[in-house]
This record gives sequence, structure tokens and C-alpha cells, in this order.
Amino acid sequence: MNSDDVLKHESNNDGAIADEAGETTALLGKSRDCHHSWSCGACDFLSDLNGAIGYKLLALLFVVEHVMRGFVADFTGQAESYVYKAYAVPAPQMQVYKGITGLPWALKPIIGLVSDVYPICGYHKAPYMIAASVTGALAFLAVGAIPQNMLPVPLLVASFFMQAMQLSSIDILSEAKYAEKIREKPQYGPNILSYVWFGLNAGSLLGMLLSGVVIGGFSAKLPYLISAFPAAIVLLPVGAGYLEERKVSAEEAEESRKKFYQQKEASFLSIMMFVVVAVLTAIGMTSGSTHVNAAAAIVGGLVVVFFFGILLSPQIAMFNAWSLMQTSLSLSTSGAAFYFMTDTPEQYPEGPHFSAFFYTSVIGTFGSVMSLIGVVTFQKYLSGFRYRNLFVVTNIAVSLLNLLDMLLYTRLNVRWGIPDHAFILGTGCLQNVIGQWQWLPQVVILSYFCPKGMEATVYALLAGCHNLGNTIASNVGALLLELLHVNPNGSVNESAQFENLWKASLIASLLPTITVVALFKFIPDVKQGDPLMEETASASQGSLWKQFWGIRD
Repeated sequence: MNSDDVLKHESNNDGAIADEAGETTALLGKSRDCHHSWSCGACDFLSDLNGAIGYKLLALLFVVEHVMRGFVADFTGQAESYVYKAYAVPAPQMQVYKGITGLPWALKPIIGLVSDVYPICGYHKAPYMIAASVTGALAFLAVGAIPQNMLPVPLLVASFFMQAMQLSSIDILSEAKYAEKIREKPQYGPNILSYVWFGLNAGSLLGMLLSGVVIGGFSAKLPYLISAFPAAIVLLPVGAGYLEERKVSAEEAEESRKKFYQQKEASFLSIMMFVVVAVLTAIGMTSGSTHVNAAAAIVGGLVVVFFFGILLSPQIAMFNAWSLMQTSLSLSTSGAAFYFMTDTPEQYPEGPHFSAFFYTSVIGTFGSVMSLIGVVTFQKYLSGFRYRNLFVVTNIAVSLLNLLDMLLYTRLNVRWGIPDHAFILGTGCLQNVIGQWQWLPQVVILSYFCPKGMEATVYALLAGCHNLGNTIASNVGALLLELLHVNPNGSVNESAQFENLWKASLIASLLPTITVVALFKFIPDVKQGDPLMEETASASQGSLWKQFWGIRD
């Protein structure tokens, strides 16, 4: 699963927002005459949103969420592995680098905290979005325009990091803006979220479709050169005041700081996450040892679990520990899998030899469509199940389906007469659907663990932990590949590098089953939709820290 999916909207939230609106929703949300039948109601939908929140926010969300988070993220994300391959980066080191460039998504809590506490020139969001967009656009331009012999790998990784930093920053700040609008007009909450996520998924599909054409027909660097333009375009709506921020006075800023200082636990955890991410980034950039990077990631994860465990309420802390454990144990072997599938006949004679178009556009688009089917079927058939039952079934099913990858890596599918292209699409079909069934209950339970008044902060913290788990899985997976001598880098005749890839896949498939046993202790035995906390409870109510010091809530 992608580290940024943790922030995706879940339909139960829509229902909560709509219910909060009460009878007003029925009056304002009833069916309207469709004056543009050819658009299937889209024109009326956008017209209503324009009247509710204004064209400025719609335009801003189009650029930030649809174009950047949707199109650019997948357009360039599909090319990243090909860029590393052009540098002949070995598979384990590629995973370490990808772990680093995924860390900005774990920085969302500190980004939100700093922007709320320290406005620049009286504005909380615009200056930070402008700074992130300037550096992000330059980073896209650097990868796309600077020749490979003039852009060493450390600068390449730094550029990827700054690109992710732009996406993460503008995403969390725009989320904060449309969350304000939802609070002001809750009856339009479902419409706003539908606009954001439909456009994001549409942009993502377009990005994946075009990526294979551009990478295969031109080069893996061209998507970055093209993306520098939309990355810079973000400056236009933000600079033109489309955020519609009110300038705060020094006194108001000081009062805002006092309120955040009262949330000591959340502030400390945000800062602690920043320190962990900074340390992991520094180690990853300076050490080429997979042993060191894996050890650092594990220690960082343990530090996070420890402090979240003592500062948050026991229920939230246990779910966070289980979620981080599940993500961390899902070891990544994606670096080696990429070389296995895309190596040419000269590099790996026995391999599948997938073209760039098939590997990025066909597999990516097919996977997205099947994920959407997973979302629809979950909502229709599984949304009433108990958390424990659903987690047990889906975790075991995902592990069993992942075991099928061994057939591909040992080439048994070819011996049985199953073409590689058909095999990868067939197994991917089931893996993506069941993967959504496994993931969506976590989104639901995560939402119910966010106390009233601190939803954004707690959600960002828990989501940040999940994204940190992806880096742990990537770094430890890199160590596993190295220990098994799976070190492909695109060299000629590197078949021997894939001999033990099936063993790495076997270990990575079985390890997550440990969480099936643990969930009976860490996950509450209730149905989805049932309340998990008292409405007035704080995120730190009954925490070990408060129990030890005798602090009352």
C-alpha cells in the first residue's frame, strides 16, 4: 500500500459530516433540475460548490489535489525507479533511498504545527505553501533538466525528497483550508470531499497512463521536467490570495501559540516525529550500509511506539502500535522486483521483460481500477463487520496472495504455461481488492480514535506513524535482500542476482501474519461505526504518563 493512502477519505466520514448538518442537508442536498444533461450533473455539482465555497478554493484544490497530488505524484512516481536504474543503483540501496524520499509524509504533524503556531507576515498557510512550491519546482527541474553526469546520486535523492516535501506540505495545508469550509458549511462536506478525491483519482489515472508512454518513448527524466511546470503553477493561486486567509495580528498569533502550548503531548509527539525523520534522513544520506539504515529505522520505530504509548490514551496507543507493527513487518522487496520485471533479455534472459508502458501504465492503471472495486465492494458488503474478524481474514488473505509471487520469481508460472503478463494482472487483481479490504477498516478506526477538537492533529500523528512504518519496511527489506545476495542493478547477465528473490518474498509474505495474533490484544472487539471513545475524551486521557504522575483529565 502507498504511505500517503493513509490520508484518503473514507465514506463513513461523509456520513458523519452529513448527519451533523441535520435537516439542512435534506433541503440543500435534494436533487436539482439538470440543465446540463450531457454532463451527468457535474455542472450543477460544481455550480453548487462554487456558490458554497467559492471559485477560488475550487481552483486551488484543483491545482493542489487534482494536478499535484493526483497527476504529478503518479506521473513522476512511476519514473523514479527507472531513474535509479539509469544510475545502476543496486536494489537494496534503491529501497533505502525510497525510504528516505517517503519520509516527508511523516512530517505532516510538524508542518501543521509550525504553520499554526508561527505565521509568517501574519499568514498561517500561504508563505509555507509558497516556500515548499519554489523548492519543489526547482527540485523537479533539477531532476528533469540536469544531465545525469552532473547530478550525483545524493543530490538526486535530495531532489526527490524536496519534491515529496512540496506534495506533503501543500496537501496538509490545503486539507486544513477545506476542513475550515466543512466546519462552516457541514452540509457541503461530502460534496467538497467528493470533489477532492474524485479529481485526485482521475489525475492519478491520467498520470499513470501517460507515464509509460513518456518513459518508454523518451526518457525517465522527462516526467520530472514536465512536472516542474505544474509544481510552479501552485504559486499562482496561492500568490493571488485564493486561500482567502485573514491576516492575523501579533496578539492573535500569541494567543494561538498559547492554545497549542496547552496541548503538550501532541506538540511533543510532533517534534519527536520530526527528530526521528531528520535522523533517519541524515543516516540514509550518509551511510551506504543497509545494516545501519535498518537498525536506525527499527530504533526510530521503537522510540515512536514508546512515546506514543506513554503519552496517548491506552486505546489509541495500542492501535497505533499494532498499525505500525503491521506496516513495518510488511517488508518491501520492490527494488529487486522492479529489476526482475523490467530487465532486458541481455540483463536477465529468463525474465518477464516488461516494457515501461506495461509496467507503469497497464499494471498501474489496472491496479487503480481494482482498488476502486475494492473500495466499492468493501462499502457494500464489509462495512458492517467487526474490526477483529475483518482484520484476521484480510491479513491472512493478503499473506496467502503475496505467496503467489513466488511462482513468478521461481518462473513456475512459465513452466505451467501461464504467461507473465496474464499472471501479474491476475494476481494483482486479487491483491489490490483484498488490500483495500485490509486497509479501509484501519481508516475507519483511525477516524474514530481522533478526539473532538483535535481531529486533524491526532490524525496527522497516527498517519505519520503509518508512513514511518513504510520506511522501516523498506530499510529492513533492503537488508533482507542484501543478506540473501539479491543485488540486481541492471547489469548484463545478472540472472544469479534473482536466485534467492523467492526466499525474500516468502519471508515478506509470512511476517505480517504475526500481527494476526497480536490484534486480539491491540484491536477492540467492536463493529465498525461503534463508538470507541467518549465524546469528551482527550487524546491523552488515562495515558500511562498521567497515571504515573497522578494527573487528572
